[in-house]
Amino acid sequence: MLRRVQRAFEHVVIGGSVPRLVRWGEGLPQGLIRRLQEDGFAETVRYAAKHQKFFQRKIAAAGIDAQRVRRPEELGDIFTTPDDLLSLPADDFLCRLPDAVYETTGTSGAPKRIYFGYDELDQVAHHEAAAMYKNGVRPGDRVVCTFDGGYWIAGWVTFLGCKQMGVFCSATGKPHPREIYNRMPLYKYNVIAADPTWLVSLSEIAEKEGTFPIKLILAAGDRMTDVYRRYVEDVWKAPVILGYGSTEAGGGVGMECRLRDGYHLDEYDYLFEIVDPDENGYGELVMTTLNRRTQPLIRYRMRDVTRFAKEPCACGVTLGRIEGIRGRRDEMVVMGAGNMHPEIFERILHDVEGISPNWQVAVRQEGLRDILEFRLELTNGVNAELVEQAVRQNLEARYPEVWANEVCGMYNLSFCYLTPNKLGGTRKARRLVDERKD
Repeated sequence: MLRRVQRAFEHVVIGGSVPRLVRWGEGLPQGLIRRLQEDGFAETVRYAAKHQKFFQRKIAAAGIDAQRVRRPEELGDIFTTPDDLLSLPADDFLCRLPDAVYETTGTSGAPKRIYFGYDELDQVAHHEAAAMYKNGVRPGDRVVCTFDGGYWIAGWVTFLGCKQMGVFCSATGKPHPREIYNRMPLYKYNVIAADPTWLVSLSEIAEKEGTFPIKLILAAGDRMTDVYRRYVEDVWKAPVILGYGSTEAGGGVGMECRLRDGYHLDEYDYLFEIVDPDENGYGELVMTTLNRRTQPLIRYRMRDVTRFAKEPCACGVTLGRIEGIRGRRDEMVVMGAGNMHPEIFERILHDVEGISPNWQVAVRQEGLRDILEFRLELTNGVNAELVEQAVRQNLEARYPEVWANEVCGMYNLSFCYLTPNKLGGTRKARRLVDERKD
């Protein structure tokens, strides 16, 4: 029985129509999903043990027989981490010749590079399409996707998902919101997919100059507070649905439904764990790819803190859900400027003359805008305007993608000058703090 279901499952998941895939997501019992995932996990472990140098070393050092592994916990403390992807050569992870490569944003330093086959991109897009279909996207709609272009994967997956549904899609990269606003009546877009802070900037234009008919807004990529969501929805009179994912995962791994009670997970392509949970079930999200053969990731630590939703969703989808992301294990702050790390500001400030080593950068919120505030101590009577000019020049030269988001109006820069030693010295003060409220 299980084998018959698995064959039918593989046919629908890989080659079936998007509406049929959605119906499967609304009908498969959780117990059967778990069995299918165990089979996929065991197969992925065996494949990686045969083809991936990184995983071969891990299981050899732990004395584990890959042929006997069926569940994640049987691998003990074997994980794949972001540091592994950054520090080791690509050949340590590649299992076959790739067709494409995408990068993380890399604002913490060197980007992580993730390789895919064309078949894997189509597979990820298939489930992206199912999530969009579940939220009401249909042939005849017109989607404008403004996720950043270049080496980032999100826009490509959205475009390929629309292609599989036969839905009109303009994947434009991330232009200034004014450019898209001016084209909206020309192309009659009625679905928008974009970063939350970019959406706020677009909505500010529309609030002043008028809106156009929109049925759905899809947002992902940075932090969207309740304030942002309510504002965008009030302007456009359309629901904002959030997605969750990463380049390492291949784009989206989860999306809200119209009830917006957590992210429905793609359990066809991934197996998820929560590791090191606290007494309330919150821990770090860990992901294993089940259908990737170019660069499979086994127990990849996502760094995001969340927990599994306990109750089934009233929408009828039986796939598992996670609640909203509570924070990160590392010090990253997600905002309109991008993914911010303390190292970014160390590189920006280290050669700015006239400031002490005691500094802090805070992310605040004023109205509908993220504020990136540099809190500095001036020395030697240096003029504040010269300091601010140097900071802006370094930001533009060293992190042009972060500077571009400021030019687009996705956040504002601010400067605050402190009395000496107010921060208590560099060892006591946190370099980067998030002071926004949900």
